[in-house]
Order: sequence, then C-alpha cells, then structure tokens
Amino acid sequence: MKTETYPEEANLTTGQILRQAREKLELSQQTVADRLCLKLSTVRDIEEDNTQSNIALTFLRGYIRAYAKLVRVPESDILSTLNKQMPAKAGKVSPMQSFSSGKKRKKRDGWLMKITWGVLIVLLGMTGWWWWQNYTAQQKDLASMTTQSDDYNAQAQGDESDLGTSTTDLGQLSDHAKDDNSVAAAQEETSSALANPAANSNASSPGNQSVVNSVPATTNTAPNSAVNTSSPDVNNISTVNSDELVMNFKARCWLQITDANGKTLFMGTKDKGSSLKLSGALPYKLKIGAPAAVDIQFQGKTVDMARFVKVNRIAQLKLPENN
Repeated sequence: MKTETYPEEANLTTGQILRQAREKLELSQQTVADRLCLKLSTVRDIEEDNTQSNIALTFLRGYIRAYAKLVRVPESDILSTLNKQMPAKAGKVSPMQSFSSGKKRKKRDGWLMKITWGVLIVLLGMTGWWWWQNYTAQQKDLASMTTQSDDYNAQAQGDESDLGTSTTDLGQLSDHAKDDNSVAAAQEETSSALANPAANSNASSPGNQSVVNSVPATTNTAPNSAVNTSSPDVNNISTVNSDELVMNFKARCWLQITDANGKTLFMGTKDKGSSLKLSGALPYKLKIGAPAAVDIQFQGKTVDMARFVKVNRIAQLKLPENN
C-alpha cells in the first residue's frame, strides 16, 4: 500500500488535505468524529480551517495530528502545512491562581483566628483580674471589720472590769464610812448620857414621837421623788422610740453602727433569729457585712436593702439618707 504525498505547489490547506484523504478512504465526518472521540462540529472546524473556535491552539494541533494519522497522511507533510497556517506559539502558563489564592485566604484566616483567640484571652484575663480585685477588696473589708469588732469587744470588757472594780471600792469605802459614823454616834450618846441622865430620861418620850413622826414623812417623800425622777425617763423613751432603729437577723451577720457624734452604738456579730434595737443621735451610719441576712426598720418604715443584695457586697448606708 502506497502513501500518497501532496506537492507544495497545490497550496492546499491542512483542512483540505485531511478532507481529501478522508474522502479517498470513504469515511464520513461522523465516522472520524466517533473514532477520534470528537464532536462532529470539531471535525468540521478542522476541515474548514476554522481556528476561531473555542478550542485552544494546542489541543487543536493535537486533534489535527490524530486526524492525519487516522486518514494516513504523513505527519511531516501535515505539520509543514500546519506550521505555515498556524505557527506554534509559546504557550503562556497561567499562574495557579486557585491554589495561590486559596493559600493566601487560608493564611489570612489563620491570622484572623489568632487575633480572635488573642482578644478572647485578653477579655477573659481582664474579667478574672476584675473579679479577683473585688474578691480581695471584700476580704480586706471583712478582715478590718473583724479586727475592729475584736478591739471594740476587748475595750468593752476592759471598761466593764474597771467599772466593777470601782464599784467594789466605793462599796468598801461606804461601809467604812458607815462604821465610823456609828462608832462616833455611840460615843456621843454615851458621853451625853453620863453628863445629863435626867435630861435623857425626860427627853426619851418626845424623841420617840419625833422618830415615829419622821418615819411616815420619809415614806411619803420617797414615792414622790421616785415619780418625779421617773417622769423625765418616760419622756426620753418616747422621744428615742421615734428614731429607734430595729434590726431582725435572718442569718449570722457582722455589722457596725455609729451615730452622728461618732459614738459606736454596736459592733459585732449577731446570730440568726436575734434582733437589735438601738437609738442615738441622727443620722446613723451602718456598715453591714451580709445585707441579705438582715431586715431593718427605721422610724416605723422598712429600709430597702435590695440594691446591696444584688451586687452582693458590704452595705454602707446612712439613716435617714437625706441627712
């Protein structure tokens, strides 16, 4: 079997050479398309030398070489014609945009995640630091309150012991004074009796009457003096009760209460179920360790402690608040 060559004088194009070779082999365009696994439109574009199709030049040259091999056209002949018609150009290699862009995006996302985690860690650290500051402040306040309470209790015990000692000394002094007075009176009576026995005998009956008469007078004046001394106390009690501070404790609680003069009315710890009633110069200054553990009534009205209970901190307030 001979392979026919096509002279250059004919000036045939690549598509014409392939079409003539196909027609000599009595092959249809559909048959060529099926054998080369191409579309029928692609075979037509090749035979019509249509290079404006959507097929890349590199793929088109490959299809033409496969077509030439199928119809038994020498590759050298078809390539010489093809190079004249479609010169080979250095293909531009497009950068791998998808991979590079994905890598850049991944790198950017990694930085964003690091920044996000950093911000979260900083926020958590600041929150923990703020909580620790509040906790230490509360502990310091409680420690100072406990120290003040202990000092106050020790001072109160010392005052009570001093008062008891002074009372004992006064009692002893009064007893000695009474003994001395009784001895002196006995000596005077003895001397007077020895000097005037008759006068003493005559004056015995009037003396007895004077003693008897003096007893009712003494007994009558005593109730009057008691009533007179007690009446100012009643007035004072009614005045104090109008500014009385009443506290009922629902749980164990430490507190300190001072009046306007700086006098400490109470400082210490009260147990659950106990109550406390105080009065002094207004306004009162209260410092309560557990606001939720106490109910306060002042001037017949309940004091609202909700604002201190919500923040769960030591309550410091003044009653009345407008002073």
